[in-house]
Amino acid sequence: MARKSKKTRLPHEKTAFQRVLLVLLVILACAGVLGGFWFLSNLGPRNVDYRDVKHQFEITGDMEAILEESIDLEVKFEEALALREPTKEDIELLKRSLEVLEDYLKAIPGYDSEADKRRDSLKKRYQDYAATSWQISSIASEKEAVELAKADDFEGARVKYRQAYRDQKRINEEFPLSDSANPGRATRLQRQARYLTAEPLYQRSLELEAVAQTHIEKQNWERAEEILSQSIEIQDQLNREYRGTNQASVARLERLRVKLVGIRSGQSHLEVEAIANFADERRMAGENLEAAELYQEAARLQRQLNEAYRDSPYASSDRVSEFLRKSQTAESYELGLEIERNNDLLNQLLSERRTYEATEVIIFLRRDIRQMLETFPRSSLNNEDFQIKVRYLNLVQSDLGYIQDRIYDALLPIPNVGDRKMLRTEVPQALYGLIMGTNPSRNLGDTKPVDSVNWTEAKEFCDRLTWIMGKEVRLPTENEYREALGPLRYVVLENHVWSASNTDGVAQPVGGKEPLASGYFDLLGNVSEWLESVDRFENEDARHIGGHAQDRLESIFTVPAREAPRSERNRLTGFRVVMDFDRL
Repeated sequence: MARKSKKTRLPHEKTAFQRVLLVLLVILACAGVLGGFWFLSNLGPRNVDYRDVKHQFEITGDMEAILEESIDLEVKFEEALALREPTKEDIELLKRSLEVLEDYLKAIPGYDSEADKRRDSLKKRYQDYAATSWQISSIASEKEAVELAKADDFEGARVKYRQAYRDQKRINEEFPLSDSANPGRATRLQRQARYLTAEPLYQRSLELEAVAQTHIEKQNWERAEEILSQSIEIQDQLNREYRGTNQASVARLERLRVKLVGIRSGQSHLEVEAIANFADERRMAGENLEAAELYQEAARLQRQLNEAYRDSPYASSDRVSEFLRKSQTAESYELGLEIERNNDLLNQLLSERRTYEATEVIIFLRRDIRQMLETFPRSSLNNEDFQIKVRYLNLVQSDLGYIQDRIYDALLPIPNVGDRKMLRTEVPQALYGLIMGTNPSRNLGDTKPVDSVNWTEAKEFCDRLTWIMGKEVRLPTENEYREALGPLRYVVLENHVWSASNTDGVAQPVGGKEPLASGYFDLLGNVSEWLESVDRFENEDARHIGGHAQDRLESIFTVPAREAPRSERNRLTGFRVVMDFDRL
């Protein structure tokens, strides 16, 4: 029979004994950890039941005697207080009671809480009574200070305020628990004392400034500088040593310093003024070239003053510009006269319809204006409006004769108003475009009246036509308009008026209906016409009159006059013009 082979045990396999041993080791480890936690917890603080603590301290008879002494002293104070106001000796009883109580509490620290409370109350009571005399003294001193200040005895008032401050300060430091302690009052008293110390200095500074001002007015510059410097020194002292008082003022110090600079620059200013005044005299005497040189010198000296004394009240770049303007105005005087003469000649030639000769004068004017602008750009004789006029006339110079002929052919005299004539029709779009170079109308047509033109543009048209004609051209007044219109009693409006009854609500070409008896076309209907604004401010509305193509005949017969803003544009509003032959 074959023998059974012995089973081989692998290295990782354990016996039953080894397994039991491993389990025991794990249990012991856990028990060790739990035991460690228990040990550490017992090392921390524990709750103590103080009822089980035995008192080891006992109050002796001597200590009780000390406490009784303190109480007896307070009782004596109470007895005195019942009979009279407390004296210093009475207050000393209270102080002694507090001191004895302090000795008692030092002997048994932290044991007798009732004694601790009594000590706090006793200390407050003692300080209240002990501070009373100092408070009375402080208040009395303050009252005296107020009366002295009212009598302008600033030094005496300052002494009393200082005394009141010292008493209050002592209360605050020695008796801080008393009701009399008041740090705010001490600060106020100290400020008042500082104020009264600073006030005489401030008044002295003001007096010196006033004296310096009198010397400035007399142009005594050296003395003014000396006195004002003293005023500045005092104000500087106030700013450094008395900050927070009403007398300290950085702004005043700066103003005084600026005034000092003004004094130092005053002599230079007087020199500038003297030369400028002399230049004015020479200009009035007709010595323009000499005046121009003097103005140049004044400008040079003013520049020097500006650079040397930048903070001076006399420093001014505008003054330099003014002197240069006066210099160039004086120097350009002859050229200005030549331009003025040529302008008068131009207006005369144009008013006499001598347009060919006028074009030659325009050339001269353009040359002189260019020279004026290039050589004397600061001169007051440079007139921008006049320059615009000459540039415009130069632009239309080839059409001057044509425009004048067309205007004169279209004018009719206005009955009963002097030598004035008005366009027989409303201004047509072709004429408006010729003068203005643009056409704002929405109902287009060369022969139709210009529309959508506001009052300001109508006035600009008149200005340009004034330049061309050499005579005043303007909008008609209401009186002139009504004189041209004449009576309507027997007028058959349908024959003369474009209205809602015979149009599609749009304006028709000018002169399409029969003229009125005065010879004017379309004074009523077609487009309403702007009037000259007489006795009205520039910000007020303007008026237009006569009705338009969308009005009914019944309305037009009443000659409606309407108001509108001067900037308003309306496709049913146009205008016509008046030329005044009474004036050039």
